[in-house]
Amino acid sequence: MKLFLLLALSAAFATAAEMVRIPQGSFEVTDQITTLKLRVTVSAFELSAAEVTQREYREVTGSNPSIYRGDERPVENVSWFDAIRFTNQKSLQQGLSPCYDLATGGRRYACTGYRLPTDAEWIRAAGPKPAARELNRIANLGDSSTTSLAIFQPALTRGTLPVKSRAPGPAGLYDMWGNVWEWCEDWYDPVLSPDAIRDPRGPLDGLMRIVHGGSFVTTTGGWSRDYRSSMEPDTRSRYTGFRLARSLPAGESAEAGREWWRAYNQAPAGYQNGIGGLSPLLENGGIEVWRKHAGVIRAKWTAILGLPAPVTTPAAARLIRQIHPRNFAGQIYQVETSPGSWEKLCVLRPRNPSGKPLPVVIVPFYDIDLPVGADSGGRRMGTASVDAFAYTAAQHGYIAVAVRWFGENDGEYYSEASANLLLNHPGITGLGKWIADSRRMIDFIETLPDVDRSRIGMFGHSLGGKMTLYAAAFDPRIRAAVSSELGVGLKMSNYEDYWYLGDRITTAPPGTDQHELIGLMAPRPFLLIGGDKYDGNESWRYINAARAVYRAYGKPENVGMFNHHTGHTPTEEAVRMAFGWLDHFLQ
Repeated sequence: MKLFLLLALSAAFATAAEMVRIPQGSFEVTDQITTLKLRVTVSAFELSAAEVTQREYREVTGSNPSIYRGDERPVENVSWFDAIRFTNQKSLQQGLSPCYDLATGGRRYACTGYRLPTDAEWIRAAGPKPAARELNRIANLGDSSTTSLAIFQPALTRGTLPVKSRAPGPAGLYDMWGNVWEWCEDWYDPVLSPDAIRDPRGPLDGLMRIVHGGSFVTTTGGWSRDYRSSMEPDTRSRYTGFRLARSLPAGESAEAGREWWRAYNQAPAGYQNGIGGLSPLLENGGIEVWRKHAGVIRAKWTAILGLPAPVTTPAAARLIRQIHPRNFAGQIYQVETSPGSWEKLCVLRPRNPSGKPLPVVIVPFYDIDLPVGADSGGRRMGTASVDAFAYTAAQHGYIAVAVRWFGENDGEYYSEASANLLLNHPGITGLGKWIADSRRMIDFIETLPDVDRSRIGMFGHSLGGKMTLYAAAFDPRIRAAVSSELGVGLKMSNYEDYWYLGDRITTAPPGTDQHELIGLMAPRPFLLIGGDKYDGNESWRYINAARAVYRAYGKPENVGMFNHHTGHTPTEEAVRMAFGWLDHFLQ
């Protein structure tokens, strides 16, 4: 018994010495749903220096299924389920908690034992595919010729090489390319779209699991597909084995510099401080002076909007559909926003192994389909687009809530919806109706058990940008907001249309403009995204006017603007800046 324990401890020590620490790092991928270039970050982890050998496999399982026998050759002819069964057994032998539920293949994320690497971890550890000369030095791959089956015969006769027969790669890892394909943990999806920008874990389900690296017969020609492929998880092949990974305790993080906000405050020359013809919000005095003035402004806008008082009863809601847009579990609900009137929203949930409440980003738009990035039964589904903000929010770890505007629900078109607004809610403007609807939707969102009620944000573009500004100004539960290309001034966009404010604009008191709404948000963070279509240099006047209030709160950096100068549609950089803003204040 003592001898057995001694041997077990010796084996554990030897194995630990073969694990290589892969530091935290990032790589770039183009999301095929949103078309955005995403910077995917992978936390530090450990990866075995070499593929699991036949000796290691036999010592743990008592068997060796390999075709090409040799103690120091990689084990092959193993299925994905064989591989995770091995990781669990090895973990238990070393007193570590096993990672996998063998019945489902699901991973227990709090485990301390061995596991398979994720797709992202494998990519991070391997680095970019080496050039041809370097690949020949470090990889046991096949031939570049694809003209005759006879080319395979020598390789099939020889088979695999012992692990570490070739030079290691830059990370100190052997045989990441060639020898045998390596099982990864993730389900395979031909559409490349990470489920998270930090430590993605792949699609929720699928038919095949990812394999990486190529084998001793894989072509080095142009048909290699970057040595990333897939197989059904119960498949056994002489070309496929695996290597081990282990999670490390959380510790490394990328801290934002204190000067992060400068990127959001690059006003052009001549626009750094001036407010033009806008009415000053706070010329003299401090917070108490502003609070009195804010009360006057709020009352004025309440009258302009015809805004009803908030409803205090719980919001009724009904689940109408489950959806699965690629990587996330989704539910479509109808929420009763006023008696007999039901509005639609879609909740996307990222994976949440911690079980802790998550922050929320609400994305208002015409309908829910485009923000979600999937056909959800609405009127406005388009192709892959940067406007899939709810999908992107879920990738950032938020519970994302896509919200429909009443103009797409309360009638055949905007005219009928607006006519019904007059019939059913006389005296309320279209934007007033939206504020009332958004309050009820947030009432419902706050009832969801996994929502962190103290971290609710909103991000909208165009119509959604208007919806965001107005909702955030009148609902303090919205802790941070981003409005893109809304036309922040009343004369910058079509606010005179009856589905927005209509002729109330013409009867508004002199000096009334939407810098007042930004002021009502203070000190809660507000970011304006411009593109020179509706929001350009003149929009800085509105930011500057509101900053006087933010400065009184001691938070001048909580209001800013970023202009991408390319027109109405947000750019990749604009979306990245928007989520950088939200992440800073909500994550």
